[in-house]
Amino acid sequence: MTPKKSLQEFADERRGAQYAENESIARDNRMLRSQVKDATERLTQAQTEVEAAHRELDLFTTKYTTRPEWARIPKSTKENHGTLLAMLSDTHYGEVVNPSEMGGHNKYDLKIAEQRTERFFRRTVALARDYLAGVKYDGIYLALNGDIVSGDIHEELVETNEASTYETILWATPRLAAGIEMWAKEFGRVHVVSTPGNHGRNSQKPRYKKRSANNADTLIAKLLARQFTKDDRVTFDVPDSNDVSFTIYTSRFVMEHGDELVSFNGSAEIGALGPLVRGTNRKQTAHTAQGYPFDYALWAHIHQLKQVPASGFISNGSVKGYDEYAKGRIFRPERAQQSLVVVTPDFGITTSMPVFVDERKSEGW
Repeated sequence: MTPKKSLQEFADERRGAQYAENESIARDNRMLRSQVKDATERLTQAQTEVEAAHRELDLFTTKYTTRPEWARIPKSTKENHGTLLAMLSDTHYGEVVNPSEMGGHNKYDLKIAEQRTERFFRRTVALARDYLAGVKYDGIYLALNGDIVSGDIHEELVETNEASTYETILWATPRLAAGIEMWAKEFGRVHVVSTPGNHGRNSQKPRYKKRSANNADTLIAKLLARQFTKDDRVTFDVPDSNDVSFTIYTSRFVMEHGDELVSFNGSAEIGALGPLVRGTNRKQTAHTAQGYPFDYALWAHIHQLKQVPASGFISNGSVKGYDEYAKGRIFRPERAQQSLVVVTPDFGITTSMPVFVDERKSEGW
């Protein structure tokens, strides 16, 4: 006959069973906490990846504006309305112009580029505020017309550039953003239009398909647009094409960098005027055939400021100024300068002037 268990034995068995059960629950809890921790880490990583993807996607989903509302014809008032149009091109950020190779007639590097860029924005404000009276500015257009970076399209540039193209993009973006912010505070509204130049391309040979998508100038414009996505004062138009069309009041503009103009040769006596006139006429013919003729063509690339609105075009100067290439080709030297015009509702371009951006003494050449 099996002896009956004592109360102590029953209690010990009960405690043992309870301990085993507690240990099992503890193991399950530890396993669950580990699984929750792993799931939380994976979720955090996924959220980080999603946020990074959204930031990258912003480059392509930024809303662009072909024509801001304020650039339409203003309501009839006694005030003289106008819109400023400033072109910034051929800054060639990253390039070095050696004064010893230039006979001391120019110098250029990133330090000087920064000074000249700031002068461009500040002197545009000074010209509009102090030299033009009686105009109520509805806003200002910034026309970024290519060759913002020096690029790597020539072997000698690869050897002598102060910074790579990618480093130059990071250098240029915040400085241009600071200038746009300055104008937004001064004029209230800024609209930026952009076209790609030839120096910003990522291939040795010029390309026509996906030219804008493979160009540092376009990338800079899109990075700038991202910085101002929440600023209602600033709008952007960064098209996928090699040119951009826009309208200020009733005046229709088309802008293209102009490296194709070199195929329209001019004579030595008239210099760039021949290619500019022929290029403008051919552009007008093509646009008219497509149903959207223009009043003014904006060009760059040639590094010669020629403001001829009566003939339907404006050619911009450069921020870099006279360089070794121009000296070697015996081109006429020109100061570092950019184009500024005033567009009015009734008469189109009524005033045009240069914005001189160099300052020899302070730049040390």
